[in-house]
Amino acid sequence: MASGERKGGSQRRHHPVRVVSQRTGLSAHVLRAWERRHKVVTPVRTAGGQRLYSDADIERLAFLKALTDSGYSIGQLAGLPAEELRRLYRDEPRRTAAQVPARDAADVARQAALRAIDDFDAATLGHELESAAVALGVPEFLDHVLTPVLAEIGERWQKGQLSVAHEHLATAQVRQVLGWVRQAAETTGPAPVLVVATPAGQLHEGGALIVAAAAAAEGWRVQYLGANLPALEIAEAARRTGARAVGLSLLHPSNDPALPRELRALREALPRGVALLMGGAAAPAYAAAIKAAGGELVGDLPAAREGLRALVAGTR
Repeated sequence: MASGERKGGSQRRHHPVRVVSQRTGLSAHVLRAWERRHKVVTPVRTAGGQRLYSDADIERLAFLKALTDSGYSIGQLAGLPAEELRRLYRDEPRRTAAQVPARDAADVARQAALRAIDDFDAATLGHELESAAVALGVPEFLDHVLTPVLAEIGERWQKGQLSVAHEHLATAQVRQVLGWVRQAAETTGPAPVLVVATPAGQLHEGGALIVAAAAAAEGWRVQYLGANLPALEIAEAARRTGARAVGLSLLHPSNDPALPRELRALREALPRGVALLMGGAAAPAYAAAIKAAGGELVGDLPAAREGLRALVAGTR
């Protein structure tokens, strides 16, 4: 139903995502995540697929935003009727900014996730990561919660302070949460394609999962291949999907003598014009091999975002 359509003689107004974000304080990422994961509202759609929200939807979302800011989880609230949300909102004491705990929310989320990993508690880990993604938004969550958590996991694993079972438990939950983030962010319209993988010999996929989610949030259509892929298979995926770019994550090891050969083979097999972006903790150790393969070394996740935006803008 389009904005301003009349039904039963009365006008029912509907509003686009931009207006909903302005009136509720919810980012577009959080709004879509709440819809897909928790079914908090069901917007109507135009013939072109644009989501439109009623005034009642906006009121409900505003209550949900205020209550989650006060400490409720969206899981507690999502199924409640409008009357109950109003009652909770009326009874909930308001906190000013000065009364909010001083500790950084991202730091709290990181520590909670690491405790869950130490406790081998997959359910709590998944809950903490999902809650942080919704509360902070995708970029903040990826940059300041998940990337540091995965770096800590990798460091502990290499030092023998974390078992393989702990590492696998964490990776499984990260994969699940980031799959949800990618699904919530994915576009339905035309979009450039990014193939994401780790090359042969690189077994840790945490960085690749993060890059895939970040790219989806930037409006790219992501073809995620996973870890330890031979060069020719990555190139074939790029060819079949018409990819604009390939993103590779290099985390460990940092001294694989076979990797430079894999990167050269990938560059030779990729269609002309496909950009090759590489990053991760081990990537600087392969800087010369990356340059020789015609690739670009990406320093961190914000730099990866900038690289993707430049590709879309045609400035790179």
